[in-house]
Amino acid sequence: MTAPASWQHHSKATLFLSLPLIVGQIAMIGIWTVDILMMGWISTEALAAGTQANRLYQPFYFIALGLTIAVSPLTAQALGAFRRREARRVMRQGIWLATIYGAITMIPMWYGEILLLALQQDPEMARDAGPFLRMLAPGMIPTYIYFVLRHYVSAHNRPMPPVVINLIGVGINLLLNKILADGWFGLPALGIAGIGLGTSITFTMMAVMLSVYVATQKPFRFTRPFARMFRLDPFIMKRLLLVGFPIGITLLAETGMFIFAGLYIGIFGTLAVAASGIANQIAAVAFMVPLAISQASTIRVGHAAGRRHIGDLFRAAVTALMLTIIICLALTILLIADLEVFIGVFLNSEDGQYDQVMSIAIPMVMIVALFQLVDGLQAVFTSILRGINDTRIPALASTLSYWGVGVASGIWLASGLGWGPIGMWWGLFLGLMAGSLLLGWRCVVSWRRILAGGRIVQV
Repeated sequence: MTAPASWQHHSKATLFLSLPLIVGQIAMIGIWTVDILMMGWISTEALAAGTQANRLYQPFYFIALGLTIAVSPLTAQALGAFRRREARRVMRQGIWLATIYGAITMIPMWYGEILLLALQQDPEMARDAGPFLRMLAPGMIPTYIYFVLRHYVSAHNRPMPPVVINLIGVGINLLLNKILADGWFGLPALGIAGIGLGTSITFTMMAVMLSVYVATQKPFRFTRPFARMFRLDPFIMKRLLLVGFPIGITLLAETGMFIFAGLYIGIFGTLAVAASGIANQIAAVAFMVPLAISQASTIRVGHAAGRRHIGDLFRAAVTALMLTIIICLALTILLIADLEVFIGVFLNSEDGQYDQVMSIAIPMVMIVALFQLVDGLQAVFTSILRGINDTRIPALASTLSYWGVGVASGIWLASGLGWGPIGMWWGLFLGLMAGSLLLGWRCVVSWRRILAGGRIVQV
């Protein structure tokens, strides 16, 4: 076996792949951030309704993200083994999977108000959230197809096209939201329902743009990427589900912890929900940086695993870990330094409830700053394991950490000890810490198995 590439090479390669992914992830979350910003500028009540609507939507969104993330390691492994035809088949079956799942998940979005009422949310919040969710529903299939294409292109070490399209999407979303929410050009003012419609249209346009890129640009067009689109491939579909479903469960375990926390905070009133929505969005934006690094680690580890090069696999993983630690510590310092500035961006300073929301949001965002390192580490540990298709045990570890530790301790702190909504956020901190410890140990176990002569790729 040839010697592994130098540490310097791995550092440069990881940074080269991570930087555009970071921009792309921030641009992606920027679409949802624009939505939350505009809701907050309307009123505290609109922000609270939109926050709870997003929490109902997010479980379906993150399962889809997990299912489609499987396209990345499977494509990377196929390319690493010089099987380009197989890589193309992965993309096509990913589109099938995105379409089927998207059609199914449109149904609960259409009945979102009923579901929120069943979850014992405030009736006025549920009533305002219903139209927003119905407007999001038509955009679910194109959103999930866009995920597939983005992961397929990035696995070819070409992360910039999705980044450019993401940035264009943020601008489109901002413009459409203003037009539809405020009723420009003689259109009816739809409020937060207009924000939902604008987001659906934006993701549809992004999926079309990336499809055109894959169909017309090299190296993709030479493989006729969309030929035989109507042919199902049970073998590839099974592999996508075997790898992707545990990833979706892992993502849902973590994000579901945040979603449950947000819905539980609904019992503390509109102000607490609005403050929690702001803290959650700041946490989500900050998380995009380690998430992008973790996605780069999946691709680089996947390529090394496809070549069966243990030395490069190890160095690709360690490089991603070190980069994550440095960046997450920097994010902690940045958030602590400007807490009120970050929170104030999401609020209308002329709103009569501005000071009350700010007072609740400040300690929440402080906790967000403190859990940056453990949040980043659990993400990169999980992604390293994805690069070798080790997803089932990590899914169980994540579920145990985020729900057995995070949710349980959050409920106990919030209601048992009377800490209120802040207690729930401390529970999130504990859940993320438990996840980083368990997933880190799983990486150690997997590495020992590989050194002992076990299979590198699990599926």
